[in-house]
Amino acid sequence: MKLRYFINVVVPYIPAFVSGIICVGLIYGLENFLPEAFKTVENLRYILLLITFISVLLVFIFIAFIFTKASQQRFTGTNLNVEINSLTEKVHHFRNIVDILVRSKVWNPGLKEYIDEEFGDLNFFQMKEFYKGRSKLALEFIEENNRYGETENLYLESKSLLLTNPNDAKVSNFSNPKNYDKTILAKWVAHKCGSGLWYYFGYKYPSFKDELDANRIYERHQEKILSYAIQLDTQRYQDMGFSEEILSKLGEQMSEDIIPRLYELTTQAHKKLPNIVNIAFVLMLILTIFGIFQPIATLLFQLPAIFSFISIAVVMSMLLFMV
Repeated sequence: MKLRYFINVVVPYIPAFVSGIICVGLIYGLENFLPEAFKTVENLRYILLLITFISVLLVFIFIAFIFTKASQQRFTGTNLNVEINSLTEKVHHFRNIVDILVRSKVWNPGLKEYIDEEFGDLNFFQMKEFYKGRSKLALEFIEENNRYGETENLYLESKSLLLTNPNDAKVSNFSNPKNYDKTILAKWVAHKCGSGLWYYFGYKYPSFKDELDANRIYERHQEKILSYAIQLDTQRYQDMGFSEEILSKLGEQMSEDIIPRLYELTTQAHKKLPNIVNIAFVLMLILTIFGIFQPIATLLFQLPAIFSFISIAVVMSMLLFMV
């Protein structure tokens, strides 16, 4: 553990630390051991002009590098936003379908009332993470589970897909947000939310047909579900009629493809500029101060030789750092 901490935290700063020591050593050496013959105004003037020229070149290189990286980030961000918006719309349509399911009569009589009254403060994520011991209600739910043939789990999962905050348990005034926060997407991905539709309405539907009868959904709601499904993926659902199969396929597509991709792209979109860009900016700033402004000021105002030594030492140590 200590070795890993050393590698991750200390090692990246070693080059900068070494360069700092070299810089201090150069300043001390130039001030105390450089022969007086080399400390003439002409010699220092020539060296400072050379230092300024090198610094200007390096600053321009850094500016070009930072601008290129920033442009790449902006271009990538634009492409990401287009894809994120497309996936977000698909999640909107899916959530509209889930909202219809939650409010429908597909559930056994009494199930919704039982969950909403007895476990109204429990959400699917807390139930799945019961082993963390953070929710006594989750343990109670697991102990009492199976009153309705395990479909209580699907009801909780469906409600979780209508949440926008993983800490909430109740859904009130359902609406689709403009964007989905990483925290809720992370929970949906971690617990494969949506896969319950595939499991209960597809893989194991014969076992749960009595508890989850898709025909109990009103016909007008069936038509809405079909409409949302076609908007979500026209090629996949346009030739399908309403049945438990379409619910199963929607759950599988969302849990295995759409939601994980949206989470991955959203995470990428929130990434900051690479550290190398920040390092380049700091180096450029140091070069501008000690490699350009200070030498010019030293020459114009005929400052003491120590200022020349500082400029020389800083630029040389930075060159060694970059190498």
